[in-house]
Amino acid sequence: MARIYPLFSSSKGNATFIGNKKSGILIDSGVSCKMLTQALLDNGLSPTAVQGIFITHEHSDHIKGLKIFTKNYHTPVYAGDKNLDFLISADYISPNSRVEEIGVDDDKPVECGGYQIYAFSTPHDTRQSNGYRINTPDNKTITICTDLGEVTENVHKNVCGSDLVLFEANYDELMLKNGSYPYMLKKRIASNHGHLSNDASGAEIENLLNTGTTRIILGHLSQQNNTPVKARETIENRLSGFKSGVDYILKVAPVFNEGEVVTL
Repeated sequence: MARIYPLFSSSKGNATFIGNKKSGILIDSGVSCKMLTQALLDNGLSPTAVQGIFITHEHSDHIKGLKIFTKNYHTPVYAGDKNLDFLISADYISPNSRVEEIGVDDDKPVECGGYQIYAFSTPHDTRQSNGYRINTPDNKTITICTDLGEVTENVHKNVCGSDLVLFEANYDELMLKNGSYPYMLKKRIASNHGHLSNDASGAEIENLLNTGTTRIILGHLSQQNNTPVKARETIENRLSGFKSGVDYILKVAPVFNEGEVVTL
């Protein structure tokens, strides 16, 4: 039975476990090893259940705990070629851990812990950024897609048809516009290589529901420019043609998960 644990999700740190008590994979390790280990334990998971860590990009809120976690648990690390080169050269991966390149947008999966994982590119202001589409052993599809400034045709192709999608809803447009961030930072966030607004997220989630997706987790919410209430209200207003709890289940990933799991 497929399970997803959004352990951490915010602009301060991100990590998502997909699997069960015996085996699974981790998408990003953007908090300290101590915090990540404790979060796994709080969810009834051993750190040794993590069969591989898949990195989306090199920003600190996605790789902060990677070095110590790989040092402690010798977990293999997977990433696209440019990210892997950076992680190795900048000493973010312990020599104790095996590294493996995953092709981005080449439709060739890697297998890890019984899961088939595909990487697809996302438009973000980094050397390389990608989401992951995961086929589980029980034939479910889970897609993780955050850190993108717009929904490209390639993104749309890869998220459509998933049973569950963890999808970015980073900021409320008015909160960002009227907030305290410097102008250039606001401009970067709202750019096509920044982050996705609640409105843009809702538009794509409507498309997802039309193609059969039934479970959505909103992720990577800004703690300065968004709130869970605003994100949920914006998306649910967009989905007025569907019935919540019947046609779809919508959740908001917490900044820190103290035990909630979504089961497919």
